[in-house]
Amino acid sequence: MNSTAAPRRTNRRLTARRACQLQVAYRTGKDWHPATAMDISKAGCRLRLGEELVRGGRISVLVSHPQPDGSVRSAQIEGTIVWWRLEGLSYQAGIHFTSESALLIDIMTSLV
Repeated sequence: MNSTAAPRRTNRRLTARRACQLQVAYRTGKDWHPATAMDISKAGCRLRLGEELVRGGRISVLVSHPQPDGSVRSAQIEGTIVWWRLEGLSYQAGIHFTSESALLIDIMTSLV
């Protein structure tokens, strides 16, 4: 039995992410593709999607969330792909948003 502790990884996130399963869309070129945001913060998100992405590439994420009054709040945020990996039959990618969005913060406060 080894008593040496494994080295701890530092948490590089600047803001806490909120767990969710929001249906979103993303694009890295011309076309929008469906994805699921697994967690989200004002600084980034983790997407589950159907293709591998290019680390360091630019991405647009469109977050839409229905409100109790029947309206839909939407925010389109630009970001950078920080990482991606294959998880089972789908891919996951970490996205860092390049700027804050007041609309995204509104959407996040309305998540249950």
